[in-house]
Amino acid sequence: MADSVVTQLTLDLIQLVRGAERIQFIGKAAELGVPDRLRRQLRSFSRRRRMIAVQGLALFDDDLSREALLDTLGDRDDEIRLAAALALGRGDNRPGLDELVARLGLRDHRSSLLTVTLFRHYANEAPDEVQALVLDTDLPLSVRLAAIEAQAVSGDYRLVPAIVELGLRAPDDSEELPRYLHALGRIGHPAARDAVLAGLASNSMPARVAAAGAAGRIALLESADQLAGLLDAPEWWVRFRSAEALLQLGDTGIVRLREAAASGGELAREAAAAMLAERGLAP
Repeated sequence: MADSVVTQLTLDLIQLVRGAERIQFIGKAAELGVPDRLRRQLRSFSRRRRMIAVQGLALFDDDLSREALLDTLGDRDDEIRLAAALALGRGDNRPGLDELVARLGLRDHRSSLLTVTLFRHYANEAPDEVQALVLDTDLPLSVRLAAIEAQAVSGDYRLVPAIVELGLRAPDDSEELPRYLHALGRIGHPAARDAVLAGLASNSMPARVAAAGAAGRIALLESADQLAGLLDAPEWWVRFRSAEALLQLGDTGIVRLREAAASGGELAREAAAAMLAERGLAP
């Protein structure tokens, strides 16, 4: 049987088992020389073969495999470099996130979905390292935003004051403002108040949509009047998110919805009545 077939079959079997049996399979694979073949495969011209090699080496936490993955951080393909970083980040002896960022060249390039995945892993395992990226003004904005989104998913609220400050400083029509507001809503901490209230008054439609979502998630009662005013906004998404947020405010918001359904402008009446009806509430 060809070495490549043995290697692939072994990797497939390892993926199918768990616990002690998985450890035994990994040990047997090492005896069969699977890690050696995978390390050689990293030099292949085929992107697919190199990616398979990276994913396979992630199973072996030995020094040679780790060194090979570190070398792969310089691969010509962005996704393979990031896959190698993910493999290293999941190992027992993971490198620091700042080292990975430097070796991946993220200080000079935009982030990708795999970057966010890498940062999410570190947000769970080493949140302080992700926070350091958010506060590093020398990093490209896209990388800092990826770090913020990773931190938001983890639910760690220690960065809320920093994200609030970034949101308040962001230009009204910027791409980053709605992303800051979305992250604050995802974290759901009331300390986001100032940025959320400012976002509701933004001239940017995406920012108002994100701010309305955050206001509802946080249950920010102070936002009730602003949300009620946005029920008459020309953009459907702003009206919908504002009505949804009012519902999340409980009685305070439901009162505003009923008032709008009874005596608001045409757009506000329609948005409020639709939200109340959807939740089985009388207008």
